[in-house]
This record gives sequence, structure tokens and C-alpha cells, in this order.
Amino acid sequence: MSTATLETTAALPLGLAPGRSDRRRAPRGIPPHLRLVPTGAGGSSAAHGGALASAAGRTLAARRGAVRPLRITRRGRLALTSTATLVVALVLLSLMGLIGPAGATSSIVVQPGMTLSQIAAEQLPDVPLSEAVTDIQRANKLSTSSIAAGQELVIPGR
Repeated sequence: MSTATLETTAALPLGLAPGRSDRRRAPRGIPPHLRLVPTGAGGSSAAHGGALASAAGRTLAARRGAVRPLRITRRGRLALTSTATLVVALVLLSLMGLIGPAGATSSIVVQPGMTLSQIAAEQLPDVPLSEAVTDIQRANKLSTSSIAAGQELVIPGR
């Protein structure tokens, strides 16, 4: 009796118990909408059940363990190319900014009676007055336009 049970169990597809139909439950690891069918010439799945089950198990194991070569789609190649181009462009722009002529800065000591507007007009004559005052405030981290005698101010270069 146990031999007959083993033969019956061996003849069933993977994961099915005796007395169950393969339409109700798919073998473990295979999506439920797929069924195992014989690939040999002729014959039914009942006649080749044991061989089919072991072949399917080997095929499934081979698929899981096999390493496929990486295939990049057209969209993937476009994304990689544009990313690499953007990185190269940013590196070149940053190098040009470091190598290129930097705005020379100078400093001035505030004399009694001087205002920030006077200093901006004298030191940055080619820049509009309001913009020059703002540039000096930013360069010196000033929150207001008031300055004190003896204070050293950095004058940004253009």
C-alpha cells in the first residue's frame, strides 16, 4: 500500500497531494495561472507525471539560480548617458569657477563721518548705489546700513 501511495504521489505535479486536481492549486513557486505541460513528443501529463515533475523542479531551480547578463533598455541607456553628461558638466563648471578669475576683494577702514553709501559710491563706481550697498552688507554680514568709525569693511570685487 505504501508503495502505491509513493507512486501516486510521484506521478503528481509538484506541491499536489493525492486526490487533488491540478486546476485547483498550482505547484509551489509557479504562479496559479500557469500549468506544467509535457514538452516531449506526445503523451499525457499522467503518463509522464514523475519525469515531468522532476524536470519542472530542475528547470525552476535552474531559473532561480541562473545569473542572467544585465540588459539595459534604450530608456536606461538614455538615463545613464544624461546622468554621466550632467556630472561631467558640473565638474567642469566647478573647476572653471575655481580656476577662473575670482573677484578680488579689498578692505577699507571706516573713518569718522563716513557712511555706507559714500563708501559704496567711492569703491564701486560702476555698480548702481543700492546694489553696491547691498553687496558690501552681504560681504560683511551686516544686517543694517549703520557702520562705526574704525570698523574694517570688506569691499567685494567685480
